[in-house]
Parts: sequence; C-alpha cells; structure tokens
Amino acid sequence: MEKLENQLDNLKSQGFLLVKGALETEVVNSWRSILYDMYEHGQYEIHNSVGNVAFEKLLELQPQLSRSLIGHKSAAPFLKFFLGKQCQLRSLRAHVNPKSYLQEWHMDFYDYYQQEEKSQAANPLKGTCINTTFYLTDNPPERGRLRFLRDFASVSVPDDLLPHVGYTDDRNNPFQIWCDNQAHVDLHPHAGDLVIFYSHIPHQGAKLGDDPDGNSRANIVLHYQQNPMYPGIHFVSDPQFTLDILGYAGTFPFSNC
Repeated sequence: MEKLENQLDNLKSQGFLLVKGALETEVVNSWRSILYDMYEHGQYEIHNSVGNVAFEKLLELQPQLSRSLIGHKSAAPFLKFFLGKQCQLRSLRAHVNPKSYLQEWHMDFYDYYQQEEKSQAANPLKGTCINTTFYLTDNPPERGRLRFLRDFASVSVPDDLLPHVGYTDDRNNPFQIWCDNQAHVDLHPHAGDLVIFYSHIPHQGAKLGDDPDGNSRANIVLHYQQNPMYPGIHFVSDPQFTLDILGYAGTFPFSNC
C-alpha cells in the first residue's frame, strides 16, 4: 500500500488521487441497489443533457448510509491535512449514468480563482474545496474514465475563459475546447475506489460503450469546503439542504478531533 506521505505529495502536486479499496463490497452493493431502485421510480432531482442523473436528498432518505461516508476513514487523512477543523461538508449527492454519458469539462468550484475579488473584503481569505467521489461500479479503459488536466495544480484557467466555465453541453464552448487541447490523465476507478481532488481542477467523466446488464455506472460525491465560504459563491452544489438536515455544527466532521 502506498504510504500516506507519498499520497499527500501526489495530491498536492497533481490535484487528484486515486485511493483503492475505500469502501467494503457490502456497502457498495447496498448503495447500488438503492440508487438503481430510486432511478427506476424517478426519485432523482437532476437528469441533464449530458446523461447525468443526480440524487440530492440522500442525507434525508438514507441517513445511516449517508452519514457513514462523511469524513470517511479513507478520505479523513487527506481532508484533515488540507482543511483541518475548517473542513465543512457542503453537499452529498449520488449519480447514475444509465444511458450515454460524456460529461462537460467543469470545475466544481467555479469561483476559485475569483473568490478574493468577489469577497469585496479589505483582507480577503481564500478557501479550498475538496471533492471525494466513491465509485460503485468498475470503470475499465474500455467502459469508463475520469479525466483530469495533467500537472494542473500549480496552473490556473486563463482569465478570458472564466466566463465560459459554467454548465454547458456545447462542445464548441471556448472552455471545453481549451480543456480538450490540454494534456490529460485518465483514471479508471473500480467499485469501492475513491477519487479525491481539489474542486477547482477541471475534470470530465465519461461512460464508454454499454454497461453490463443491471450495473449502470454510478458514484457518490461529497463536496467539502474550507471556510470562509458564503451564500452566493458559485459552486456546482448548494449547501442549504445539508445545513437543514445536519445543522451548522453537524457539517464539520473533524471539529471535535
């Protein structure tokens, strides 16, 4: 097993990391069964034009399973190292991709490069956000991938492209074209694996070909933010439901550590 020190160095330098075997098989199977059943009954909040189906109410509908993922032992060393006691759960959502799926290039934390300017503060503080994605199905090279821009942790999106980074299925969007033309790294997580990455790193998921019968591509995403954050900051998810369910103090998994 790779040493934690090396993993932290890799995450710090590349902005993303694959952690093998993060979830037990029985947990993976339970989540798959739940999500497939919810999909069949139309119990989802998002079904967008790139083929992504999202479930946003799991903290309420599956409280025990959902809470077991918050600050999960496989992600905790990284969250504690980078965010410490300032680590706050922003949202927990799951995805399935039953049909064709080619995600738009995107950053989960859209305002990362503009947060100091948009804070309008005399002494602005800059927060970091981290995404932890638990995979529930295998993504071998012939069936799926999660693609990142290579060596991007020390680079930024060009200023002239920032107005184009929001959701779009237009593959001719300037940000989409720019990302396509950069050097890439493809990860192929399997069921039970975790991918952890900075939320401002451009990335793109894809399903290639057909899934095995009864085994649609699926994952669960937890977004963590480091305070200072404030209502209105441009992010892929809204924290209000999480706050309503867990309460403010309950969204900080390491505050009592």
